[in-house]
Amino acid sequence: MGQDFAAFFAPFALLIGAALLAIGLLSLLGAHFLANVWRERVALALGLALLVAAEIAIAFSGLSLRFFNGQRADVLQCRQEAETNFPAERHKDSPIINDNIIACMQRYRYDWTSDHRRCRESPVATNPFCYLPARPFDRWLTRLQIMLE
Repeated sequence: MGQDFAAFFAPFALLIGAALLAIGLLSLLGAHFLANVWRERVALALGLALLVAAEIAIAFSGLSLRFFNGQRADVLQCRQEAETNFPAERHKDSPIINDNIIACMQRYRYDWTSDHRRCRESPVATNPFCYLPARPFDRWLTRLQIMLE
């Protein structure tokens, strides 16, 4: 599924699905919004189906990797900045570029970590798997994304 279609479809499906799900669940509690109980059960099933479809659309479109893709972009930005600041060190096996990239990522509020297996395979400063965001929610979401990748 294309990313553009998912970006358009997912918010509407989530809103409509949540509304239908709420109508169906409230009918189970005795609050009736539709003409009969059968329609409320259909609303419940359709709401669940729309929420599942939206999640599938997000999962297969690449939208689910937004946090990790932003992290990759930050690593590339730091690499470009380091290579611009130290052009003579570009093709050497010098730690100056690596140290500068790690310092730049710390300014972007990322912590260096070698927990992920891809980082242990290649523990270099340009490997986005070697960083995790410092903020707890961002860290949790990024861990989830790189675990699923």
